[in-house]
Amino acid sequence: MSVLRCGICSALTDDVVSTLKDNGIRSVIDLITQNLEDLSQKTKLSYKDLVAIVNVLLAQYSTFPVTGEALYNTVLTSTSILPTACQGFDQILDGGLYTGEVTEVAGEIASGKTQICLSMTASVICHSKQNVMYVDTSGGFCAERLEEILHTKYQQGDNSDVFSHIRCLQTYDIYSLLSELQQIKVNITQQSDPFYSGLKLIIIDNVASVIYPILGGNQLDGRLIVCIDLLNAWWKPVVYTLIYPILGGNQLDGHGLIVQLSQLLKPLAVDYSLSVLVSNNVVVSDGEKKASLGKVWSHVPHTRILVSSMGDQQRQLVLVKSSRSRTGQTANFIISEKGCVDPG
Repeated sequence: MSVLRCGICSALTDDVVSTLKDNGIRSVIDLITQNLEDLSQKTKLSYKDLVAIVNVLLAQYSTFPVTGEALYNTVLTSTSILPTACQGFDQILDGGLYTGEVTEVAGEIASGKTQICLSMTASVICHSKQNVMYVDTSGGFCAERLEEILHTKYQQGDNSDVFSHIRCLQTYDIYSLLSELQQIKVNITQQSDPFYSGLKLIIIDNVASVIYPILGGNQLDGRLIVCIDLLNAWWKPVVYTLIYPILGGNQLDGHGLIVQLSQLLKPLAVDYSLSVLVSNNVVVSDGEKKASLGKVWSHVPHTRILVSSMGDQQRQLVLVKSSRSRTGQTANFIISEKGCVDPG
């Protein structure tokens, strides 16, 4: 809570602030929790002035109450559900992707994360008639594959107007990603581009690609360099300088950048009624697969789903984090020319 200082209101002069501090009242919360009658007798300050000061502080630092009806109406007008066009997927997501939330799909390499992102893109464009911003950090975006899904499932691949509803950004480091997200926020606010007035989904595929290098994802490479250093002792000062970031020397910076990323993603989703879909890798801990990037990142997504290969083109989804649905639910889908579809 803020420290008491002169100028907050006309009655809070230097003399009043000094008197209050002499009586152990140094912050706003210290003052508003006092019995003003007792405080007036103790400090010899005017009771009327103390009441005026407290009223100003309450108006300036307190939140305004909101009725349940007003909050409910706000949710109704700002929340949308974007169906995935895959019944099993929609079932464990309680209808689809919700605006105002960050949804994460985590899995191993070639488990189908990018296929889910492309299928979701096609669904939002054709089913929901909304715009999609696709942020590609690993070179996985394939326009030909998206066109195949649009053509075979929605019969719209030949319509060039469909592709005006999607924009793809390529960023290969965390700083570029943060910059692009900030620019998206600016563009939505300014409304100078009609594309952003219809924007409903932001996809980041893959968040781990830009954060791994900072967190020290190449530790095996680092250990190999250490072995070389043992054979060539005269390299030691130079090699240690080079391998420090590779071995994870910048983990504090990495965690700080994850926090910055979350501070951009969540307000984007909530303030502008967007749905954010993020793909991530998995790690194995105590024999259990978990989304990568550690505990700092684990609190960012509202919903987390693990995807794994069942052989051939079959995949399984497991809901491991949700604020609405029971975790542990599973669903199966198949990767086909139509994208991610229900089996059978």
